[in-house]
Amino acid sequence: MGAVEQPAADSLWRSRLTPPQIPADALTQPQVLDVFASQPNARVLLFCAPAGFGKTTALALLARQRQSQGSLVAWFSLASEDDDPSRFYSQLIEALSSALPGVGQDALGYLQNTMRVPVAAVMESLLVDLAQATQPLLLVLDDLHLLRDPELYSALNRLVRLAPNGFTLALGSRSQPPLSLATWRAKGLLLEIGPNELRLSLDQTGDYLGRLGLQINAQALAELHRHTEGWMVGVHLASLWLRNQPPAGAQMPDIGADQVAVGEYLLCSVFERLPLNLQEALLALSVARQLSGDLASALTGRQDGQQLLESLEVMQLFLLPLDRERQWYRFHNVFAEFLQARLKGRDPERFKQLHFNASLWFTNHHMQDLAIEHAGLAEDPEMLAALVDACGLEMINRGQLNQIYRWRKQVPDAIAERFPILVLAEVWDKAAELALPQANGMLDALLARFESGKTDTQVTDNYLAVLAVKAVLALQKDDLQACVNLARKIEPQLGQHSAFLEVAILLVGALAHVVLIQPEHARRLLALAQQRNHFLEGRYLDMQLVNVEIFMALEQGQVKQAQLLFAQLRTRVLPWFGEKSRALALPAICEALIAYQQGQLEGLEDKLKWALATVDVINPIDLYAQAMLCLARTQRMQDKPKEAMANLALMQNLAARNQSWRFYAQAVGDEIALILQEPATDRIKRAEQRLQSFEWAKRAEQYQPAGFNPVLWVLSISRIRLQQARGNYSEALHEITQARALLQPNWHGLQRLRLDLLAALSYQRLGYQERGQSLLQQCLLSAEREGLRSLFIEEGEAIRQLLVQLESAERQPALQGFIRSVLALWPGQSLRKSAEVLEEALTEREREVVCLAAKGLSNDEIGQQLSLALGTVKWHLHNIYEKLKVRNRTQAIRRVRELSLLES
Repeated sequence: MGAVEQPAADSLWRSRLTPPQIPADALTQPQVLDVFASQPNARVLLFCAPAGFGKTTALALLARQRQSQGSLVAWFSLASEDDDPSRFYSQLIEALSSALPGVGQDALGYLQNTMRVPVAAVMESLLVDLAQATQPLLLVLDDLHLLRDPELYSALNRLVRLAPNGFTLALGSRSQPPLSLATWRAKGLLLEIGPNELRLSLDQTGDYLGRLGLQINAQALAELHRHTEGWMVGVHLASLWLRNQPPAGAQMPDIGADQVAVGEYLLCSVFERLPLNLQEALLALSVARQLSGDLASALTGRQDGQQLLESLEVMQLFLLPLDRERQWYRFHNVFAEFLQARLKGRDPERFKQLHFNASLWFTNHHMQDLAIEHAGLAEDPEMLAALVDACGLEMINRGQLNQIYRWRKQVPDAIAERFPILVLAEVWDKAAELALPQANGMLDALLARFESGKTDTQVTDNYLAVLAVKAVLALQKDDLQACVNLARKIEPQLGQHSAFLEVAILLVGALAHVVLIQPEHARRLLALAQQRNHFLEGRYLDMQLVNVEIFMALEQGQVKQAQLLFAQLRTRVLPWFGEKSRALALPAICEALIAYQQGQLEGLEDKLKWALATVDVINPIDLYAQAMLCLARTQRMQDKPKEAMANLALMQNLAARNQSWRFYAQAVGDEIALILQEPATDRIKRAEQRLQSFEWAKRAEQYQPAGFNPVLWVLSISRIRLQQARGNYSEALHEITQARALLQPNWHGLQRLRLDLLAALSYQRLGYQERGQSLLQQCLLSAEREGLRSLFIEEGEAIRQLLVQLESAERQPALQGFIRSVLALWPGQSLRKSAEVLEEALTEREREVVCLAAKGLSNDEIGQQLSLALGTVKWHLHNIYEKLKVRNRTQAIRRVRELSLLES
């Protein structure tokens, strides 16, 4: 986008990244300098005022002053198209590198190989580079109000918070930006310059007019100042107005002091006194945000476009040069808005035609962003669609898919359906709403259109982009074979297309092979993806490659290997991403899955909730579903059964929408396990009803061709648990034998361990104590090697009792310590400790005393109610304090409430 193949284009982009020319008649404003002097150490300088108050000129003066003091200066004048992470950062990096060569080279990699720019990651990389600067640096962002993306404002907050010493951020904006202004203000980091500081005083107004050769009496000057209130543009308009007034008519009419009314009156007065041919030229030129001589000729139909622009500058008609060579100009915003409104109101068709002409000119000069913008303003959807489609793939690869969809909404459906990139943007939007069948149907139609009439097997990058989205949606729909087929389709042509798209498809295919238990195929695709990934500069897809490897290790039951892979990921890749970057959702899920298996539950619920709220449709549904299961199981282990049930219901809804029945089955299986661990007397009946409510055989048909049927596995494990809950331990052993036949060799480590654990319980309950204990010890040894703890807790109270018995008899210190670490995590520990305290510590009389104390009775009142002497009451209280390890009555009451002793 915005390729700079023409010198004119290059000059335009450079003009936005250099401070503008300071007008020769610019006034030094002591009031602004006084504000600077009051807070010399401010990190943020905010110039906030409506249009025409001289914010840009004040910023340019500040930049010149800082440069004279030895500071480096980076300047970035924002435009409306910069409200896009990829565009914003590309321009920002170029601005910074002009002051600090080499800054942002790593960050550029993030803009080239992800469909969604990881905003926090790019800022993190820039902060690393800025920390190397040895000179003070001033970064100026002018026209900040044109930014609306909340992620970009979050990134600027982070920049201010973590920037090195000597860094200053100067902002020009028409409105208060959504930044952490209150925090900065409280910390003394913010210096605010508003309309009051930027207004011209009465003396400054007179000085300005005097420089222009205009002399008016004191009364007229006071009247003019009252009308303009020191508004810089208003004063300049007044000067133009005065030039065309006879000395006797220098008195301004009484139009009030409203700034808008004054501006409108003065603009009309100045404009209508110009020759008609010049008025027409100004109206034509006003449609372009930036003007060159050649563009001016194209818009006005004249041959002297450059000379016209230079003449307007001399006439001080609000035309400002953007570069020293004077190749590019722009009108002041106030004047441009006035001209555009006048043109559109008087001749709307000419307004559209001029925008169409501007779009053609920018297209021919390879400045696609501006060409697209003008095509939209020309209300020419055909041209807009063609322009977006022509450069759409490059935009997708740079993370600008959302920008494409914004343009897509300006194009009627009948036109958009003929342009593949616009269809792709709409597909992505539908998929983000989880309307996957509809999105997939659109993709199929698009692929059919590409394939019609073609006999060769070579695919274009546009076609490959469709395949990449198709692969992601196939994964969401649980169509694993389709993912594999798509990877197989592009594999022979690797190296002939966009590396980003190739790696994305290979990654999806590898993950599908993992789920299908085809590890060799998965590793081969991962190796190919790694090879192609070397051609990408960023770390986004690098991180996703490791995520798939971690997932494969977890599926094999190799939790320690997964932990090692994540440690490498944390050291090598994650530092490049911001703390709450959306890109970190998948690594957060992988880390949570490892932590859960090892029983490290602290902070796990919050981490999973953040990841699930952050992850979106572009991420694999397998990890999303695993995270939802993990969250429900974590809540179950934290004695939150209602919350766990609610999350299992959400997972079933998600799976049903996408017809991903293996996830639905997993949620049903966990729901049955949760019911069986309730204390209710009807738990077995309810669990059986839930088991019978799901169409196991029908849903299992989808997975018959695979080496492992996940639906049948969940059915088997649920039956085993039900048989054991009924006390049918022989039948449970038979079910366990059948379940083992479902598992694949060298895979399903956790599933095998679970079956061994349940078998140990059945043997123990059938009276085969030695065999049961031996099998339980083997399970514990295998679990200890991988650090597995949660698996034991998931099987409930019967397993806890087995572990308690084994712990008391175990002679190996390491294994005994591991058993204790598992038991310490068990839900309901506080209730069991309460029961132990009640039985072993407090006597019946002591319990009566402390219960009455908790009701607020005094020692005398307790004695009267229990027929005890005062001294005896005190003696009982003393013993209670000793046993509960507290010092006074208040602490004792709090302690017995914590231990639930008052309910007995």
